[in-house]
Amino acid sequence: MEMNVEKELQILKSDYDVLKKELKSQRILNEQFFRTIRKQSAFVVGKEIKDRMRLDVLTVPMVIVICIFTDWPILFGILVSLWALADLGITWWVNRNLEMDSLLNDDVRTVTEKITGYRKFYIWSLVIGIIPLTVMLAYIYSRLYAQAENPATIQLITLSGIIFTVLGIMIALLRYKKHVKRCNELLEQFKEQ
Repeated sequence: MEMNVEKELQILKSDYDVLKKELKSQRILNEQFFRTIRKQSAFVVGKEIKDRMRLDVLTVPMVIVICIFTDWPILFGILVSLWALADLGITWWVNRNLEMDSLLNDDVRTVTEKITGYRKFYIWSLVIGIIPLTVMLAYIYSRLYAQAENPATIQLITLSGIIFTVLGIMIALLRYKKHVKRCNELLEQFKEQ
């Protein structure tokens, strides 16, 4: 009888050791899985910043070239380029101060603060960007109206202006929703820890 109890204890102990090893390997797999998911989300958020800075850099020469070849005032090109350079500088500053390149190297509280800070920056940049965008569109359409020679051209300018403005607003809202979703997903992943 005593032998059976000892054998059962040994079997239970070996089963327990096997279970412990399996749980440890499962925990390691889960940690790797969540780390991978976080890296992907963090990569997307970091990519948004880098894409924004690339577009700002590309805007400057493109606007100047467009102004030269379409006979638009170079002052317009310079003002739009200054807007792009200001956005580039602010984006670079936010990226550097929030240390978005090393997002996953910090503790959970610091990471959530960085993501929240970036989300606030994104919202404010959209709100503040409306002012120069409105001025730029007003200038473009007033110049186009001044050059229009007949009512059909004015109607075409108005219709295309409305369509492209609505399309631009829709694209900006979709990008904003995606951005908020990515940031929220990343925040949720860190809150689960």
